[in-house]
Amino acid sequence: MKFKLGELFCGPGGMGLGAMKASFNSNSGKIFQIEHGWANDLDFDTCQTYIKNLGSVESVICEDVRKLDINTLSPVDAFAYGFPCNDFSLVGEHKGFKGKYGPLYSYGVKVIDRFNPKFFVAENVGGITSANEGKAFKKILEDLRSSGEYGYKLTVHKYKSEEYLVPQKRHRVIIVGIRNDLGFTFKVPAPVATSEDNFISSKMALESPPIDSNAFNHEPTRQSATVVERLSYIKPGKNIWETELPDHLR
Repeated sequence: MKFKLGELFCGPGGMGLGAMKASFNSNSGKIFQIEHGWANDLDFDTCQTYIKNLGSVESVICEDVRKLDINTLSPVDAFAYGFPCNDFSLVGEHKGFKGKYGPLYSYGVKVIDRFNPKFFVAENVGGITSANEGKAFKKILEDLRSSGEYGYKLTVHKYKSEEYLVPQKRHRVIIVGIRNDLGFTFKVPAPVATSEDNFISSKMALESPPIDSNAFNHEPTRQSATVVERLSYIKPGKNIWETELPDHLR
């Protein structure tokens, strides 16, 4: 059985690729898979990358989501969107709904209302839980929970990617919604690595095995002497905010 996937803010295809590589064999012998239906993003180069690897010129709509006519899209069984994080990120101004990008989550709600997918996945930065004193996140969850004809049972979890053998400390809130009438509950998969001794470092990922010198887009960045010196002060596993720098490098 195959589920058609629709995406907003699809980017170059990270979520789509992961979804399409996943499959499940049931006890009855049925194989469940996800296949591309349509995708939307604003950035031209991003859309071209998605088309080359996952979709087609017809199925990838390169357009501002605010101008997208969802009534022209084909029905989907599954939906995914990593709505813009600019106004939720702790690195930014944390404007939440008061910013330009914060309210864009609502376009995903419109898609769910329109197509009633069996399940959806929404993703954003960890800072989303505290934007607008937590009121923004509460509103987002309320809207997603009550969306569509049947409503959705939500599983909300902040994932730490390093615990799943990703060579990067990237922490993201992922919301999985399963349509209420289906009677299923999503369970968060247990971490694979539980301590720094089990984490995969960037060095390990890049050097074991080493990247082929002829690999596409394998162009080492030429950093300035100042950047190289600054990086030398950052200890493995730490970042610039956890590092004491001399005044000339601040």
